[in-house]
Amino acid sequence: MNRLPHSATKRDALLAVCSLAPPLADGACAWCGAELPARRRTWCSDRCGELFWANHWWSVARSAAKRRDRYRCKRCGTRAPKRPARSAHRTHRAYLAAMRAWRAAKRTERLEVNHIVPCKGRHRALDCAHHLDNLETLCPSCHKEHTAALNGSAAKRPLLRRVRQSGSVKVRVSATGAAPPYATEPPSALRRGVSRG
Repeated sequence: MNRLPHSATKRDALLAVCSLAPPLADGACAWCGAELPARRRTWCSDRCGELFWANHWWSVARSAAKRRDRYRCKRCGTRAPKRPARSAHRTHRAYLAAMRAWRAAKRTERLEVNHIVPCKGRHRALDCAHHLDNLETLCPSCHKEHTAALNGSAAKRPLLRRVRQSGSVKVRVSATGAAPPYATEPPSALRRGVSRG
């Protein structure tokens, strides 16, 4: 029995429901709908295949979104630090110092790619949530603002508090700040079902 690879069946299922792809037809490119050249099965050209992956696979879509936005934050215009070129430095020592400075700046001044409509944990999946129309490049501060606006204010959400005794336990606290009665029990007593009433 000749079976298709698992990724091919996922790809075909995604193409059947994707809003960017034309309806599937025999002998037509799965991305643009043009007639397939000889010896091609799915895409009429490498470009069509690359466009499919740039709109559906997270790591490729993230790189494509940064490239499209010219490595700038869409909201405030902040640029990511540029990697130093070896040819711009006279000595190897100067180049290594510039690389260390670039790596340090990259940690704090990096760019992140945000899903405008939240992806909610589907980053590892082949998914239409990664369409380039749904992605924007943001600096960390703009990304935090956007996420906070999506989640609402902190006062409306239940708070999480850590109770540290012999270990740590996450406890949901009501908006009034009152902890449930079990929150004061040590973790070992909670596991055994022992209550100190």
